Amino acid sequence: MKRVLLTLVSLLALLVGVLVVGALRVPAPAPAASAGTAVTIDSVRAVERLAKAVRLQTISYGSGQPIDTAAFLGFHALVASEFPRAHAALTREVVGGLSLLYTWRGQDTTKAPVVLMGHMDVVPVPEANLAEWSQAPFSGAVAEGYVWGRGTLDDKTTVLSTLEAVEGLIAAGYTPPRTVYLTFGHDEEVGGLYGAKAIVDTLVARGVRPAMVIDEGGFMASGLLPGLAGRSAIVGIAEKGYVSLKLTAIAKGGHSSMPTERTAVGALARAVARLEATPFDDRLDGPTRAMLEALAPYLPFSRRLVLGNLGLTAPLMTRMLRSSPLGGALLHTTISPTMLNAGVKDNVLPPEATAVVNFRILPGETVANVIAHVTAAVADTLVRIEPLDRVQVDPSPVSDVHSEAYRLIEATIRAMSPGVALPVVPYLVPGGTDAKHWSAHSDRVFRFLPVPLGDGDQARIHGVNERISVADYASAVGFFTGLLRGIDRLP
Repeated sequence: MKRVLLTLVSLLALLVGVLVVGALRVPAPAPAASAGTAVTIDSVRAVERLAKAVRLQTISYGSGQPIDTAAFLGFHALVASEFPRAHAALTREVVGGLSLLYTWRGQDTTKAPVVLMGHMDVVPVPEANLAEWSQAPFSGAVAEGYVWGRGTLDDKTTVLSTLEAVEGLIAAGYTPPRTVYLTFGHDEEVGGLYGAKAIVDTLVARGVRPAMVIDEGGFMASGLLPGLAGRSAIVGIAEKGYVSLKLTAIAKGGHSSMPTERTAVGALARAVARLEATPFDDRLDGPTRAMLEALAPYLPFSRRLVLGNLGLTAPLMTRMLRSSPLGGALLHTTISPTMLNAGVKDNVLPPEATAVVNFRILPGETVANVIAHVTAAVADTLVRIEPLDRVQVDPSPVSDVHSEAYRLIEATIRAMSPGVALPVVPYLVPGGTDAKHWSAHSDRVFRFLPVPLGDGDQARIHGVNERISVADYASAVGFFTGLLRGIDRLP
């Protein structure tokens, strides 16, 4: 018995030793950043320009409702009039009908160029929410230290702050060491198929292979990740794929007083229930594992014991992540029934019932895998399964966090908070961005919105009272200024 106890104690001591060594091998946190390049902007005029852009109702409707073309053309005219230096120095093209492509010719055109992305379209504001807005959603009101309105976070701030940075750099006599493309899509909120994709196709046909692409996606905030009370930043290095499947159950119709053994509504309900009861497997790898490993240096020793030994502790970490919707979304392909339709009257059996289920696909899986999984889970030959529409996107490849492009973005983010050891960690973007259209052409595609989000700001994106503080807008301009000044570091 003593020998067994000694063996168990020895194994326990060995395990503890392994865990401690793993925790001690976690690298030290990055040092506090020094102050970045000072940026002087006319903040009053910059805010006025952003407010004017917000007032233009450049709305994309998922319902297929026609867009207000005049609003988008008004945005084009605004950019031309408010950024005269950029408009004169850069070459402008209109692509896909309403999207904008600007070319800023660099000193050495043989070097791989840089692509800065943004989109000018916004989502609608539900009429039922209008009364909840403190300021009208398209007022562009400047009040209480904020610019209010749809697009201030998603994503007119990116477009306007990029242009502010370019305008300021041109005024300072700066010419980029390599060519820079500014690409502003008009339909990101509905997939970007006619805007960003058309721009990417145009540039790829010209032989463009970027040294770096950056779009929206990640962000900076306090309390962003478990265990981090202070501010941190997440940079998207990949994004999940996307497909919505339509499930259609067919049965005989008739009078509700004499139901058939199989009803369309019942069959559909069983199909959705089976699907939700058959989740996709969890996988702690790829961008999510990279995020946890990058997070480890900033956490207390007790948590470094877990994150520094993921080879042993992955099952524990998986359970911890799975306890929240966000954590679960980082581990597996998600299943979200979003729309149901059946019947015309309470006493009539519908001959057809449909459901729409949205899937956000984890890297390593594909649209084809999802369809196969759903077919096997539903297991009903009388339930038809088909894609809802043409928006079917496999997950993006994972971009290289060891590249000079990532290091430049990381350093530029840290310069936004001088004197602070700011955690900057890679991240899997669960939503979709226009950056996905570059995925087949570059492994240096990154996603970051350079706005320090405050309490409740994440819910404001696509929600009520979307706004940006005047100070944070200046930070966004500073980010793009610093980034452009640093692109000579890229290979």
